[in-house]
Amino acid sequence: SMTKKFIAQQGSKGTVKVFDASTGNLYKIINVGGDVVSQPIVTESEMSVTVKSGDVNFLKTFNLPSGGLKNSVTLSN
Repeated sequence: SMTKKFIAQQGSKGTVKVFDASTGNLYKIINVGGDVVSQPIVTESEMSVTVKSGDVNFLKTFNLPSGGLKNSVTLSN
């Protein structure tokens, strides 16, 4: 099985904290551009989270380790 490089949890209302899985040290804080409304999910190379901006929910995927936005999909209500 692949070793997880990162773990993530919600920080403030609009951020996700990414931690180095092997050390537990804070690696990066990602500003998700809205309110975090789901538990962030981390794979080997990305982090996905549902974000509410206005009345719209988006599924946003960020590249790891860079933290850059990879994809944003509008979720229908």
